[in-house]
Formats: sequence, C-alpha cells, structure tokens
Amino acid sequence: MAFEVTDDEQPSWTNWVGNQSCNPARIVPCATEDAVVAAVREARREGLGARTAGSGHSFTPIVGTDGILLDTSGLKGVVSIDPDACLATAKAHTTIGEFGDPLWEAGLAFKNQGDIDTQAIAGAVATSTHGSGPDLGSYSAELKACRLVDGRGEVRVLSADADPEIFGAVQCSLGLLGIMTELTVEVAPAYNIHEKIVFMPVEEMLERWDDLLAQYRHFSFFWMPTDRSSELFGFAPAKADQCMVKLYRETAEAPGSRPLPPNERIDRSYRIYPHVFEPNFHELEYFVPADDARAVFEEHRHLMLSSLPDSVFPMEVRFVAADEAWMSPNYQRPSIVISVSGEPGTDYWPYLRKCDAQLYERGARPHWGKLHFMTAERLAERFPKYQAFKDVRAEFDPDGMFLNPHLAEMFE
Repeated sequence: MAFEVTDDEQPSWTNWVGNQSCNPARIVPCATEDAVVAAVREARREGLGARTAGSGHSFTPIVGTDGILLDTSGLKGVVSIDPDACLATAKAHTTIGEFGDPLWEAGLAFKNQGDIDTQAIAGAVATSTHGSGPDLGSYSAELKACRLVDGRGEVRVLSADADPEIFGAVQCSLGLLGIMTELTVEVAPAYNIHEKIVFMPVEEMLERWDDLLAQYRHFSFFWMPTDRSSELFGFAPAKADQCMVKLYRETAEAPGSRPLPPNERIDRSYRIYPHVFEPNFHELEYFVPADDARAVFEEHRHLMLSSLPDSVFPMEVRFVAADEAWMSPNYQRPSIVISVSGEPGTDYWPYLRKCDAQLYERGARPHWGKLHFMTAERLAERFPKYQAFKDVRAEFDPDGMFLNPHLAEMFE
C-alpha cells in the first residue's frame, strides 16, 4: 500500500497489488482518536466523503475517495490483554502479525488466521477476513467491542454485551458505520501447530475429503488447473489436477523436539499460518453453503478445465464456521470458500464473470475485500439482515460520508 503526494501536490493512494487507486482531496495522518474525530468533523463541515485504508489488502474499490482519506497507520499497538477472559484490545491499525508475540507472552493466540498476517485488524474485521476450519470463524466473529468515530464525528463505544440489537452490524461493517480506532477481540489459549503439506491427485483428495475435514483443525487446499499453476504462488512443482493440501493439528510437542520430514513443521500457531505471496494475482472469493461443498468444488473444477482457458492460477478451497455478523458471508451458515484469480495484464473479467455466474447459482456471498459482482438486488437476496444493516448505517452516518461510489451502489 502506498500514500503519495506528487510534484504537483496531488495526493494519491494505491493498494498492495496496484489494481485500485484514488486521488483524495487530502490525506490526513491520524495517530490518535482525537485526530480521527477532527478529520471526520472537518470532512463533514466541507461536505466531503471520508474513508480510511487499513493495510491496503483489498482488491475492491472499498477504500477509494475523492474526499478525505485518513491515514491511520499511526493507530497501532496492543493496548491490553486479559488472559482470564481471553480478550485482547488493540488500536485499529495493529496488524494481525503484531498480535503474535504479545499474545503468546500472555499465554494466548488468535483462534485462527489466514495466509496473510499484514492486514490491519480493523480491516480484517470489517471485511470478514478468515482462515480455514469448519469449526473456526472469521475475525468478524471474534469482535466483542470497539470504539469508532461515526458520521457526526462522535465517538461511539460499542460491545456485544451492551449493544446486542445492533452489534451484528458492527462486526462486519465495511467501514460504513464509522472509523474504528480500537477493537477488542476474543482469542484462545496459546497452541502449537503441527503442519503437514502434501500433494495428492484430485481423485485421492476427493476420496479422503470427509476424513480430512474431520481429522484436522485446518484442512484447505490449492487445486492446480495446469502444470505451471503451482509456480505462480511459489509452491513446489505440481502437475495439473493435483492439490497442495494443508493439514494442521494442534500439538503439545515443542518446536525442534524431534526431526521432521521437509513437508512438516511444528511451531507456534502464529508462525505457521502466514504464507508469503508475491502480489501477482487479482482474486475473486465467494462463500457457498458448506452442505454443498464437494459438489461445488467439482462443478467449479469442471468449469475451469472445460471452458476457462485463462484459469492458470490455482483455485483455493477453505472452510469457515457460521457467525452472527449481519453482512458476513458466513451469516448463520457455515461455508466452503472458493477463491480464483485473474492474471494481471490480461482481460480476466470474462473469466471471473463465468466463475461468478456459476457460484452465485449455488448461493454465493462475497468476501468484501475480494473482487465480486454484487449489486443491491443481489445483496437483498443473499443477506437476511441487509435492510437492517442499511438502517443502522443511515443512523450512524446520516450524511453518507463513508459511502464512496462503489459502496453507494450497494448500500445507499
């Protein structure tokens, strides 16, 4: 992610992969909650929109604004940890990775993590970022309290206990209710993970599907449509129609306690989860009811093999538990997550539209930080609490300051 001011003093912002950018009227550094309040009130007085960027890991235009862009990168740091209650409070721009050591020293860890740990916690919560595991929820599911500055420039202190009637809107808000300054999330007792990475033909993976889901806390895989797919994400060589399968178990074993094969590791959980990706892909990610998981994967595999010659990038498949966040893709249903990527430098939109059409027919909901084709009509069909969320949004932000064009099309 980059904030810049050019020679002609034109501010600009670009996301991590370079597919989204904007030219705000001003970029305002905000290292304190008071600074956020002042910036929001300033934007309101001037009739400007206001957005903030986390770590810039969204592929969508969710950040873009021609108004005031708040640079909250100074709102960083773990504020407090309560080991007895398994709660951690941090400033909004603290990255997932920056929780690791402080939580571990307190005997705690995140319940789950995704492949990337450089996202700001507020952005991860606001977009329902997730890892994999049929019994493990997204970051939205773990939000228990927060402080945010609403569209009037007022600080709101919200919690699941004190505000149960609207907290489901807060848990996955897309930044539409206000600028979060501090969050409290539920965590877990610290644990080590025994990781095993195996490559197997798709037929073997399908045969073992149910057992792998049942046996491991985390089962996910990348399916390779071509012989060169594995190299795109820096994996070991794999033939077409093979899967790189991640299998994680909690373990009481300490790192280094015994020799392990090259495809296995034992370490602290937060050291196992991250995978380093070069930003060479533009990703679409849809969540489909878990009851249809195997059939959805096989249908999409067939689509990619039979009619999508651009499908060089692997398909990633993960699993996420149900939650109660109103705009979460996992709202009141567990999900299988299908992720596909368009190749930068190509016209990948026809390919992604075919993927969208097939997955939407299966009940798909979007990851808010990934490319998607959602409309207001689609959201009303897919999310039971869509109108309730819009009502809360309008109450928190009556002037629509936090709506940019991309979000206004869906939520105004």
